[in-house]
Amino acid sequence: MALLFKSNPKPTLGVEVEVQLIDKTSRDLQPKAIEILREADRRHSGAHIKAELTQVMVEVNTDICETVSDVRESLKKQIQILHAIASENDVALAVSGSHPFQAWWEKAIFPTERYQKILDKFQWLARRLTIFGLHVHVGMPNGERAIHVINGLIRYIPHLLALSASSPFWSGRDTGLASSRVAVLESLPTGGLPYFFVDWNEFQKCFETLKAGGGIESIKDIYWDIRPHFDFGTIEVRVCDGLPTLQETLGLVALIQCLVVWLDSQYEKGTRPRQVHMQRYWLAPENKWQAARYGLEGQIFVQEGSEKRPIREEIEKLVEILRPVAQSLRCEKELSFVFDILKKGNSAARQRKTYAESRSFAPVVDELIQELGESFLTPSSK
Repeated sequence: MALLFKSNPKPTLGVEVEVQLIDKTSRDLQPKAIEILREADRRHSGAHIKAELTQVMVEVNTDICETVSDVRESLKKQIQILHAIASENDVALAVSGSHPFQAWWEKAIFPTERYQKILDKFQWLARRLTIFGLHVHVGMPNGERAIHVINGLIRYIPHLLALSASSPFWSGRDTGLASSRVAVLESLPTGGLPYFFVDWNEFQKCFETLKAGGGIESIKDIYWDIRPHFDFGTIEVRVCDGLPTLQETLGLVALIQCLVVWLDSQYEKGTRPRQVHMQRYWLAPENKWQAARYGLEGQIFVQEGSEKRPIREEIEKLVEILRPVAQSLRCEKELSFVFDILKKGNSAARQRKTYAESRSFAPVVDELIQELGESFLTPSSK
């Protein structure tokens, strides 16, 4: 039976941010999701605030947005609703790929049938999934084009990960990585880099085989860095760690939307043959590792047989290439926020600097809370 890809004629946006619920006294994660969600449902029936796997986190979703500017307003609105309720429960909010010192093995699973199934299936691996990401959906007209754009996006996974990396600490230790979150996700059988598919039909065969064999129940059970979400008619980019500030978040959203539109236009023009994607696929694991390990200081292959190039330089080149696309999508300002990340460093670097100066994780958490407050909770400029 053919999978129905819900068509989106425009590159609309939907953004999901996984948020940490933090005890204001201990700075540890606080299992308050049930109370907060109950109150959000009672007071704001239209709020896009959802449960996540464990009770120390929630997911905030935007409306379906036409532009990155729309994402800004929708995301701020939802975070502000969440913040008001969380504050009444003595809970602060923060976003980063991991909490610096949580005891992940103690976190209670949110009581739903789906999450219990995940725990039953993955056991210890599921216990580690108290991690926090940014997921960006971009509308696509059909599955065939979605698959070819995903094949093209694989090349840019290190760019997105290096910019967003914000999980250097895990259970009170420095992991040596810029993003420990992606390492956790790669332990799942359907986690990590997406498979390379020649076309939509090949993806359907993979999906139906996994489903028939009990490996998955729905597209939600595929945790690839990028996946075709046919129920929504989108490409969902999931590789990014959660970003602490609104400006950084918008910079990545703009970069992703521009990349999708640019790659789709090239596919439609026939200027990027499939074979190019396949040849570069075997460079993808090493390039992703460079971003996960070294962040913006990583070195990546840009083509087979070449020497590695600094990720920073490749990001700068990419942004310049995408400027005309950003102009057409009305997100040139937000795309330029990428340069601010390059200048001040990603969150992983900032967190390490704060810890080195204080030798304590409390100031690291305080800084994350402050960054969210100063960017998401300020009055709108509109």
